[in-house]
Amino acid sequence: MTRPFKQRLRAKEPLVGCFVMAASPTIAEMCGYAGFDFVILDQEHGPADAETLENQIRAAEASGIAALVRVPWGSRWLIQRALDAGAEGIVVPHVTTAAEAEEIVRFSHYPGRGVRGLATTARAGRHGNVSVADHLPQSLQRTCVILQIEDAEALSEVSAIAGVDGVDSIFIGPADLSASLGHPGQPGHPEVAAAIEGVIRDTEAVGGPVVSSFIRDAEDARFWRENRGVQVLCLSTVAIFTTALRGLAQALVVPQETREEAQA
Repeated sequence: MTRPFKQRLRAKEPLVGCFVMAASPTIAEMCGYAGFDFVILDQEHGPADAETLENQIRAAEASGIAALVRVPWGSRWLIQRALDAGAEGIVVPHVTTAAEAEEIVRFSHYPGRGVRGLATTARAGRHGNVSVADHLPQSLQRTCVILQIEDAEALSEVSAIAGVDGVDSIFIGPADLSASLGHPGQPGHPEVAAAIEGVIRDTEAVGGPVVSSFIRDAEDARFWRENRGVQVLCLSTVAIFTTALRGLAQALVVPQETREEAQA
């Protein structure tokens, strides 16, 4: 990485990342060497513990990719743990009010901007090898706060949420949003599509945060970029591996009936 992820995000560069749900430093590292811009290490649906999370972040850094952490919810101690482990930012799911957004921003930054506990002995402070005088401004410039809009009740609050100072990106979650609107598994349903367009419109009207979203494949990426103007997109490594493995199995595994014919 030539520049911190937060700077690239705020500059509205086209960026593509991967959600890593498996508790695997190797997968995070593979994403970096493959050329992706960032990983989101998923602790909402993924099983990684605190020690594994640190190793995932190390692996991402070693391969030159930014590491963000999706915490299960906007808890102060979960945000603290992710940032102390060295994450460049946090992703918080199911944010529905500006008050929640303000609290998350405060939890993500040190006093002067927020209420994050100070411990330069953690990995983020290079285990005590960075001075407080250097660490505080570096952290302020580097730490990203990304909030997910994926609930029907959040739709009327998007402008207020996006307008909170310190929110770097509004991340649309099409899967949960479609379920919340009564159309589970149908992110292309007209009501869901209209809601997504509204989130993009309301966020852009505020003029601050960048819109980002989850995508399924390259065709989906083209649609989001060309039709919705969204440049920061994220794939699921589980979907990548499952699709590739299923394709290989269909191409290479000999069907049982063929095996039986060969044995006859």
